[in-house]
Order: sequence, then structure tokens, then C-alpha cells
Amino acid sequence: MKKLLVAFVALFAVTAASAQENNVGIRFDRGINIVGQYDLGSNNIEGRIGFAHNIVNLTGLYNWEIAQFDWTPGLGKWFFDAGVGANVSAGGIFNLAVVGSAQFGIKFNKAPISITLDVQPALNLTHVVDLGFGGGCSIAYHF
Repeated sequence: MKKLLVAFVALFAVTAASAQENNVGIRFDRGINIVGQYDLGSNNIEGRIGFAHNIVNLTGLYNWEIAQFDWTPGLGKWFFDAGVGANVSAGGIFNLAVVGSAQFGIKFNKAPISITLDVQPALNLTHVVDLGFGGGCSIAYHF
């Protein structure tokens, strides 16, 4: 698990070094996640390292920009993204899941910050095969 975590962090660091509009932040759900997004134009690749109740999880997502809204031109741009990816978690048990993501948020004009609310369905493939739902709130710094 340590080797997988080191490889994930190294891969993200290498890809983030050449990016135009990346962000890093914190996501709060049942635990705390460190989140990073690598910009691909209108789409992005998102990586999460999460910690909750003696469980460590790694999530990778490919997100598509679905819509942007200019509801508050002086404040920032609202957006809706959706994506799909995978999650690996280990703690008491090992779990592998296919995950989806739907994110709604705002990127502020006068500060390099965004706030996002999301929902994340997951199809767990190991231990007990079932469908679960989660959600969270993120705050990110854009660079």
C-alpha cells in the first residue's frame, strides 16, 4: 500500500509541474481528503488521498465540464462537472470500487479559490459487492 501511495503522489507531482490551471485543496466527507486536479482544458484529472476511521483511500477521476453558469458575474463562475474513475481503499479490509462524481461549485474571480459540493456514487467490487453513495464539500486553491 505504501508503494502505491508513493507512486500516486509522484505521478500527480510530475503531471502537476507542467499544468496551466491546476488546483489543490481539501475535501470533507466522512473523513478528510487531499485533492488535486490537473487541467486538460475543459476537462480535468482529479486525484484524492483520503483518511477516515483508520482507512486510507486513493481515488482517481476523469471529469468532464458539463456546464458553466454566469449567474454572478462580479463574484465568479459557477460550474457543473461529472466524471468517472476508480477507488482503492485499505484499512481493516481491502476494497476496490468504480466511482462516479457530480460536482457543482463556484470559482471566484478575485481570488484563486473555488468551493465545490459533490455527490459520489460507488460500485464496490470486492469484499461485499454493493452500491454506495457519498458526498462532500471541497475548497481548493488554483495556481
